Amino acid sequence: MTPAEREAFAAKPQGAVLATVDDRGRTHAVPVIYLFEEGEFLVITERGSKKHRNAVASGRASLCMNAWPQFRYVTVEGLVRVEDSVSYETRLRLHTHYRGEEAALKATADGAHQKMVGVMLTPEHWLG
Repeated sequence: MTPAEREAFAAKPQGAVLATVDDRGRTHAVPVIYLFEEGEFLVITERGSKKHRNAVASGRASLCMNAWPQFRYVTVEGLVRVEDSVSYETRLRLHTHYRGEEAALKATADGAHQKMVGVMLTPEHWLG
């Protein structure tokens, strides 16, 4: 894919797996939803989760987005930073991207954003 095709692919709501490494060198890979905005990927996770702890400890992550059944994918790897708070509006924007407005409003009505952090991945390498 060209860089423009990769970015267009990344902007679509599709399945992804976030991979981080813990302090013992073990890989932790889990399915996530994400936003790709202004050249960065945002994954929201619960404060203190394995994803959160690994991102803080290593400062790096990889995200693999895939579209089935076409078997198209894009993987990015790079530096991560953690934003210690997630606003309701940010969480709503993420869920709206995947579920639509009505379902997103229901999914975010619990106030859980107050217990979450944003993992921001800035790609250094793209594959796909």
